[in-house]
This record gives sequence, structure tokens and C-alpha cells, in this order.
Amino acid sequence: MSGGNGILTHTLERPPGLIECQTVLDIGAGVRPMQWYRPARHFCIEPYERYVSVLEAVSCDGLRVYEVLVGTALEGLQYFAARRETFEAIYLLDVIEHMEKAEGQRVLQLAQQVATVQIVVFTPNGFKEQTRDAWGYEGHEWQTHRSGWTAEDFRGWWAITYPTPDSLFAVWCAP
Repeated sequence: MSGGNGILTHTLERPPGLIECQTVLDIGAGVRPMQWYRPARHFCIEPYERYVSVLEAVSCDGLRVYEVLVGTALEGLQYFAARRETFEAIYLLDVIEHMEKAEGQRVLQLAQQVATVQIVVFTPNGFKEQTRDAWGYEGHEWQTHRSGWTAEDFRGWWAITYPTPDSLFAVWCAP
């Protein structure tokens, strides 16, 4: 379902205990960024130009809704970590499974350096094959699943299968 501006409505249920933050880094937002609430600053990292153009076109009262950095999750987090720039919340919704496991683990480590309140990950519970861009933007390379994740991969995080047993939320809260 589209909001009329190319952005798709995110049908993902809000996880229990979510903390609403004012500065958000939404990694791999594609054309379906986090929509549970509207933060004061919603920054997206997105590697695929066709998705970037959709995100950059969204405006409200003449102002862009999303700030966008073109790059991968790893590149974006390295950029912010090197500058010691932080965000209260980092969202990786349907993203981490698109990376090789080692890269995903590095992304999670860097995210813990950049997030000051929480990190929220949503992913299939285990490996689920996917090789095509269901959004119709020809981003097949970016939509291919390369790894599977379970609660065991998120030791020290709060991890639950939700809203169904074949999907997983993992939440890290800053100490």
C-alpha cells in the first residue's frame, strides 16, 4: 500500500516496549521507512539510488521528511562513528538478512557505538530465501537474502519471535 508519494505503508507491528526517540537513523529504509511515530530528525541510510529518489522526494510543508545518506549500512555507520555523531534510535527493519553474517555482526557492533538509547532489528527468524525486489524497483541485488538470524545471534539483547514465530525482533538498549 502506497501513501501516494512512492513511500509504502509499513505494515510491521510495533514491538512491545518501543521507546519513541527524537533522532532516528533508519538503515536500509528502502521505500518503506519506520512509521511507528514521527521523530524530529529521521535520517535514512540507503544504498539503492531508485529507493533514495523516493525517500528524497517526500516532503511536508515544503520540507524534506527524510535526510538521506547514500551508502550501505556498514558505510553509513562507519561514517557516523568516525565523526562521533549519534542518534537516539537505530532501526534495521528487514535489513540485516540482506548482508553476509560477518558484515551484519560488524554493523550491529557499530550501531552500538552510534545509538544512545536503542537499536531495533526486525528480521525473519532463521534463513528465508528471497531473491527479488517485490516493490518493483528492480533492486534484486539489494533484496536478496544472504544470511539467517535467530535469537541466539542477539545475546545480550532482548529478542522475541513477534508478531509470528517466523519473524524476530531484537532490541538493544544502551547501558
